[in-house]
Amino acid sequence: MKKSSYLTRCAVLVALAVGFMLPAVLTAGENATHPELEGSDQYMACSECHKEATPDIYKQWYDSLHGIAMVKCYQCHGTLETFRVTPTRDNCSVCHEKMIGKCSKDKDCWQCHAPHTFKKK
Repeated sequence: MKKSSYLTRCAVLVALAVGFMLPAVLTAGENATHPELEGSDQYMACSECHKEATPDIYKQWYDSLHGIAMVKCYQCHGTLETFRVTPTRDNCSVCHEKMIGKCSKDKDCWQCHAPHTFKKK
């Protein structure tokens, strides 16, 4: 795999991680949990529901580098068992280790980059 392709996929991962659940963060606080899902709904791709539940955020992710590389929600936000609304810097560093090292340690990625699109604010 080409390095640029790998970096693109990693960029998609971070954008998805940071922005997909931003409305939940703003309305429910940092300790928010995912609503309980029953039966086979637990095995659905997050995007199947969020395409309708949060269409603006879904579109931001879909059109971003993270969406293009199909970075999945769980890669940043965890599974239902480990769900976190707001990913940590450690989540971003999985793909962006060099960039994390260049950034201010007292800021999260989304303080300088718009969630999902990751364009500079």
